[in-house]
Amino acid sequence: MSFNLGSARLLNHLRIASICFLLGLANSALAQSLPGSQLPEATSSAPAAGGGELEELYDKDDAKPKSDSKTEKPSAEKVNQVKREIPDAQNLSDLAKLAPFSDVAVIQRRFLPKTNRFEASANIFTNLNNPFFSSYGVGVSLAYYIRERYAIEALADISTSSSREVTDDLAHNRNITTTNLVTSNAFYGAALKWNPIYGKMTWLNKTIVPFDLNFSLGGGMTTTTDNQSVPTLHVGSSQVFAINKSMAVRWEFTWNMYQADAIDQSNQSVRITQNDLFLGIGMSFYFPEASYR
Repeated sequence: MSFNLGSARLLNHLRIASICFLLGLANSALAQSLPGSQLPEATSSAPAAGGGELEELYDKDDAKPKSDSKTEKPSAEKVNQVKREIPDAQNLSDLAKLAPFSDVAVIQRRFLPKTNRFEASANIFTNLNNPFFSSYGVGVSLAYYIRERYAIEALADISTSSSREVTDDLAHNRNITTTNLVTSNAFYGAALKWNPIYGKMTWLNKTIVPFDLNFSLGGGMTTTTDNQSVPTLHVGSSQVFAINKSMAVRWEFTWNMYQADAIDQSNQSVRITQNDLFLGIGMSFYFPEASYR
């Protein structure tokens, strides 16, 4: 009786274990049939997965085109075509359409600002084209810059003359006088100054010196050594080398042309045209201080 009871209990346990096993298989099959439940083949085993992914990366890298170390330069025809397709910049928004670094020019501002400022200058000068007399003098000027490139200038030059050796030799050894020659004693006038050129240059390869080059045209009156006062055409050019924004070194070249009375060989008064060329060096001072830079 006891044997039959134990057998019955064993059969019940086997039956329960069989049912649990079948339920487990059914759940496993159901989970595999759901979407996204299957793992990729590459992850079925850890060693195979790692090697497969690395191989795929290497294959992709090998498939990429290798860039040549020497870049191929575009042909001239292609460059011209690109230039034709790029429009000229008319306003600020057009800069976005320009090719990089090909149609963009950088122009620096003037180092020495001038608009609404005065320029006071002083220089010493000598004449260049009078073979009989040497002239030395002092010149001063005051200019007001209406705009950066344009100014109105007042001029005054005072000079003294002395005879050269050749003139003294003519007078003492050959009895040839030079009273028929005309020499200037002073000049007063005004001019319009134009300052179109500026830039930078090196000084002994040690420092950068900003400079401005200007031209002037005007007129005035010349006083001669024999007390004549005659109208004069004035043309000049000067270059200033900026030390800072308020001071500069300058040189200038001026040409004064006028007509004055002289004595000819028969002691008659004649009208002659005189050209005086002067070369000077000095300083320029700018005031007031620039407020817009």
